[in-house]
Amino acid sequence: RGAAPVVLREARGCLQRIDELLREPALDDAAFSRYVTHNERFHALLCEMAGSPVIAQQLERVINLPFASPSGFVIVQANSPAARDMLVIAQDQHLQVLDAIESGEGSRAEALMREHSRIARRNLREALHGAPTEQQRPLPGVQLIRRRG
Repeated sequence: RGAAPVVLREARGCLQRIDELLREPALDDAAFSRYVTHNERFHALLCEMAGSPVIAQQLERVINLPFASPSGFVIVQANSPAARDMLVIAQDQHLQVLDAIESGEGSRAEALMREHSRIARRNLREALHGAPTEQQRPLPGVQLIRRRG
């Protein structure tokens, strides 16, 4: 349906601030916290761009699920180079989604966001199955998650 130019500009600004953070080889806790803030805002702007009460309602429902919100990162060691690399991939997806929206390719934007959501699932899977190294902190509460079957 297109998005308001002011919202598109704000989204581009969020992505530029994320790009600045990701120029560093690793993120410290403060930089990671800023990343989470900008990422959360970018996702809120995507919801606003959709202009659909149904999508907004469904996103609100999903955001309330454990580990499903844009700020619900499951990165055991947030300042590791591997974690930063995953954020770089997510950022590239952000840029591609915004480009698709601006060029009116709604189905491409949807497909990109579906792929983007798989990063959260991958993070959770790695946090559940990966054995923490001595540099990693244990993931609080992970024992509360039950596996199916």
